[in-house]
Amino acid sequence: MTIGEKISLRRRTAGLSQEALAAQLGVSRQAVSRWETSESLPDTEKVLQLCRIFNVSADELLLDKSPEAIASSRLPRPLWRRWFRRVYLWMGSLGVLMALAGLTGAVSWALQTDQWYYDIGRIGTALLYHWMGPIVAGGGCLMILALFLLIFDVLLSRRD
Repeated sequence: MTIGEKISLRRRTAGLSQEALAAQLGVSRQAVSRWETSESLPDTEKVLQLCRIFNVSADELLLDKSPEAIASSRLPRPLWRRWFRRVYLWMGSLGVLMALAGLTGAVSWALQTDQWYYDIGRIGTALLYHWMGPIVAGGGCLMILALFLLIFDVLLSRRD
């Protein structure tokens, strides 16, 4: 694909007319038309503006490779990053299930009992003095840990 074909394709994909793109770049519609027909080439400043408008890298716009070839040439995530993502997703899922199981048990116990401390209520008594409390707390801790790992993964992704 030529640079002109890429500009034309990206412009149409973005839903812009030649006039609208020319207005954003500060050039005439005829200049955009000449670029698309490969009669002339945009200068460096205009290429950078085109990259920002189309949200592509200069490599994608200037190199002869197709966008699919450039995307496939990027390195895949390392194996440890893929496993890392699985770990925190499973950890978060397990935390949610534990918290739901503990809360379900607390509500069930609260509906069936006549013994509770009035200052903390039935559910508070169930969570503090029976098996349901540690289950809910453990689930909450797993969810918080999974959230921190997710944030860490996002920060690593931005660095790449």
